[in-house]
Amino acid sequence: MADTADSSTEQKLTFYLPGLFSLPGDSGAKPGVSYRTLETLLSRGEVIDRQIPRGYEEGLFALFNLARQDNADLPVAAVTRMFDMGVIDKDWWLRADPVHLSLNRDRLILADARKLEVTPQDANRLVAEVMEVFKADGWLLKAPHPERWYLKPLKPPKLTTTTLSRVVGRDVHGFLPQGPDDKAWHTIMNELQILLHTATVNAEREKNGKLPINSLWFWGSGRLPRITPVSWTRVWSNEPVTLSLAKLSGTARGALPSDYADWRRQSELTGEHLIILDEAHAASLYADATGWHENLQKIEQNWMEPLLSDLQSGKIARATLLMDAGIGYSITPRLARRWWRWRRSLASHGVSAD
Repeated sequence: MADTADSSTEQKLTFYLPGLFSLPGDSGAKPGVSYRTLETLLSRGEVIDRQIPRGYEEGLFALFNLARQDNADLPVAAVTRMFDMGVIDKDWWLRADPVHLSLNRDRLILADARKLEVTPQDANRLVAEVMEVFKADGWLLKAPHPERWYLKPLKPPKLTTTTLSRVVGRDVHGFLPQGPDDKAWHTIMNELQILLHTATVNAEREKNGKLPINSLWFWGSGRLPRITPVSWTRVWSNEPVTLSLAKLSGTARGALPSDYADWRRQSELTGEHLIILDEAHAASLYADATGWHENLQKIEQNWMEPLLSDLQSGKIARATLLMDAGIGYSITPRLARRWWRWRRSLASHGVSAD
């Protein structure tokens, strides 16, 4: 049976699903929980043969044809700063995000700001304390968003850093900045930890039962990337990297719809649409099996079930599912109707992506 989508009005969808194969705990097995539609789409689709990068931020940048350059960071700081501050500049920026480091035997385990409940007041007061010490070194530190802080030192250091998402829930040793200036910046990180340990804000936070912000994580350095127009008709996302890159590339953008039906009501009839569904990602970083299953069930019911129906009826010309595990699948109406294809478990697809 031929695909029935009219090429003059065809609509194509690409979903970015980070965390889908980061199955926490028991490899996804949970009584009474089924991901039949997701498993059907993956089992009937074709694995994309082009190279897909591993990593959350790497995947986001690749959606706009941007890749990490040799011995350089992805310039996440400059990109998200544009989103948070609403201004475009060509300066060099570094993310300096508030984190909590907890000692576990000889390991320092990192928790990011999602676990810290950072208020704008907390962020601004801590930034002011840091600047009292480091302003003389030529630092400019800003916290336009409580969870995303930005640093411009007197001159860009020669460093390669590790994206925050790779370090969450892990021992920070082995992920510290590397390069010709690494020793100086390791010293700076130690000095900051001492400063934050004695900060009044943290004493108040601990009194109120909150984790102290006892370190900053430096990552995502660089300047705004040069970007060319991309094929997306519209980007649907609540995620700052994609919304900023969409703006830089001149691509229409909007907030993530509540579900597939809401997207259908808002979307144009034609073109290629990019939808970022990253709800399961944070849960996967913290091996939060309950949160991971809850978010994945929402994706299954609110997005994948109606998507499969529209594919099988030919209302959607093609759907692409991309993951941060370095794998992707393409599904057309013809492929979606291959009822004889054996439906493999989600966990088995995750194994194949390793």
